Amino acid sequence: MLMNVADIIKPHVNENPAKTAIRFGDQQISYGQLETSINRTATGLLKMGLKSGDVLSLFLPSIPELIIGYLGAVKAGITVNVVNAMLREQEVAYILNDCQTRVVLVDSKRLPILEAVRPEVPSLMDTILANEQPGGEYPSLDSVQELGRDGLESTATKSSDTCHLMYTSGTTGWPKGVMATHLNVRHNAIEFGKVHFTTDDAIMVATPIFHCWGLVNGTFGMLSQGGTVITVERFYPDKALDEIEKLKPTVFQGVPPMYNLLLKQPGLDKRDISSVVFCLSAATKMPEILIRQVEEKLKWRYAEAWGLTEVSCVGSTAPYRETRIGSCGKGMADAQLKVIDENGNILPPGQQGELCAKGTCVTNGYLNKPEVTKAAFDAEGWFHSGDIAYMDEDGFAYIVDRKKDMINVGGEKVFPSEVEDMMLDHPQIKDLVIVGIPDEIKGEAPKAFIQLQEGETATEADIRAYCKAKMAPYKVPVAVEFIEEVPRSASGKALRRTLQDRG
Repeated sequence: MLMNVADIIKPHVNENPAKTAIRFGDQQISYGQLETSINRTATGLLKMGLKSGDVLSLFLPSIPELIIGYLGAVKAGITVNVVNAMLREQEVAYILNDCQTRVVLVDSKRLPILEAVRPEVPSLMDTILANEQPGGEYPSLDSVQELGRDGLESTATKSSDTCHLMYTSGTTGWPKGVMATHLNVRHNAIEFGKVHFTTDDAIMVATPIFHCWGLVNGTFGMLSQGGTVITVERFYPDKALDEIEKLKPTVFQGVPPMYNLLLKQPGLDKRDISSVVFCLSAATKMPEILIRQVEEKLKWRYAEAWGLTEVSCVGSTAPYRETRIGSCGKGMADAQLKVIDENGNILPPGQQGELCAKGTCVTNGYLNKPEVTKAAFDAEGWFHSGDIAYMDEDGFAYIVDRKKDMINVGGEKVFPSEVEDMMLDHPQIKDLVIVGIPDEIKGEAPKAFIQLQEGETATEADIRAYCKAKMAPYKVPVAVEFIEEVPRSASGKALRRTLQDRG
């Protein structure tokens, strides 16, 4: 079956070409202009010598050129590799080699990284600069579009063709390139859009669009419904509030640490952020106390989603009117969910086990890693997520924690997120992470890495006393370390391995 992700905007180009599709600061791009840019990019890339199945890498921050470069490339039948804009030389070299990239679209800030690794990437044919004027050492995106000005050349793509590669964060070992098809991406974007958005909505995508949560679900999900996407190059809480007051989005998309920072902003009660009807969160479990603060202090309704890069990236969600506190919703129309025990048996409602997903959202596995793919994607089409969860009688899923993050304290299961949720109530704690450390008697024990509020002080004894009053003794951290900032990935996930290595 012929299918192309770039076609998600077609109905809205035909119906209302002058409507704003993308806003970035003072820049506005209409649906008609977006289609023209996509078509010219597609044709220009083909005239440069790229062909169907080649890989073009996007090494960009959250700017409109990433959206245009992605949709233009896939329109031409080219596979897009979306590179995390926060990565450094060694990681970039590994990823570009692993996917045999032919061309990289990069901004001037990240160009030195690309130039440093270029000798290590023999497949790399050319470099395109996203934000430079034509006439420099490298071709610019503008010059590529000028090359494609004469007309549309595109390659017919099938629903089963690989649309993009996205590399997992690599918290355990080298990153793995997840292969998503046009069917995966298109269906996931559209189904998510149907659940949450209308043509009258405008979404502020505060989360990075070089991750699938921001790109597929926030950006493409909104574009599929004919709404407006407000792109934010990098999230700063004060600037985000400024932009909300100025641009009046109806939806805000982020990850839990962003909401925590917004709530801590001085003068929050004097801000007019009432245009936002509801907000979306994913990537990691949102503490219930944070959800209630969002609804009480920001006056935003709340909706959550669960997913991973391997499921394109959302497997479950629910509209804000149906959200249940603590739940990440039901399986979407393109996803079937189940919770299983260690032997693969389906568990009844209320019992915790591993959450698995099946459907058109499930990707084709990991590039060049057949054994790892076989371990995570079973023969019946189920993806085994590694997330511990349970479901209620109505099919709503509740994430408990990552299976690999669970701490076994003398046979008692301790989930870091549960301890973190209870500790976030502490008025002096700004952010924290719980990890497991070796313990001679119990095997493992929890340790807390804590970032305090600015100007605040606390002792290990203070923190442990607070915890002892709130939780079972085996959950109380045996050690506390105060750090300047909790290390997190660009998607907001705590880098637990980095902290565990510190002991």
